[in-house]
Amino acid sequence: MSVSTFPDEKAAHEAVTYPYGKPEARFRSGGDAPVVALDIDGTLGDYHRHFLWFAERWLGTPMPEADEVNPGMRLSEFMGVDHHVYRECKLAYRQGGLKRFMPVYPFAAELTRNIRKAGAQVWICTTRPYLRLDNIDPDTREWLRRNRIQYDAVIWDGLNGKTKYEDLTHQVSPQRVVAAVDDLPEMTLDAIACNIGKVYLRDQPYNRFNGVRGLRVESLYDLWGWLSEDIRLWREYNA
Repeated sequence: MSVSTFPDEKAAHEAVTYPYGKPEARFRSGGDAPVVALDIDGTLGDYHRHFLWFAERWLGTPMPEADEVNPGMRLSEFMGVDHHVYRECKLAYRQGGLKRFMPVYPFAAELTRNIRKAGAQVWICTTRPYLRLDNIDPDTREWLRRNRIQYDAVIWDGLNGKTKYEDLTHQVSPQRVVAAVDDLPEMTLDAIACNIGKVYLRDQPYNRFNGVRGLRVESLYDLWGWLSEDIRLWREYNA
């Protein structure tokens, strides 16, 4: 009988991702540590490809390729369906637990581990409707666990009537936020409006049009190259 030398994965994950104990970790500010804000869908995980795969099967009709450039186009329009049909499909996707096995982008786990090793906190900032569907929180945290995403807190969109970046900067102050990373142009614009000094845009076919705010990055590996320097400069300035 062989005995594993590895610690229990669930216990090890919780020790890393709930450093203040549950449930306080979700909203604990963490003192004066620098913070990196990371979106999930379209930034850490390949949401659009996965959703289109589901939609094709749920609707029984072919969907366009996720790599097809569709700058600024509403997803329902890109799919070629009425918006109310898209919303029904998206609700089925969320309620069906598919977020648990959405594909993760390469280097996502390494990125979050590197950020925390560099002395910064990882705050997951998502627009998922935490208050409207009971399974959103457990499905999200299970996806983070399965993909070994390290994090210190989760911000949900819509709490207290604030956007996710309004809520973030209310809790930790803009001065502590080293950078925010998102795939949606309206979200990078919101991060800038919340006085977050460095905002990165995760390159996607749907955000390739003029006027999009944020420094465009093509991979999470490339992103770490930028963030490592951002964290170093933040710590130097705030020493």
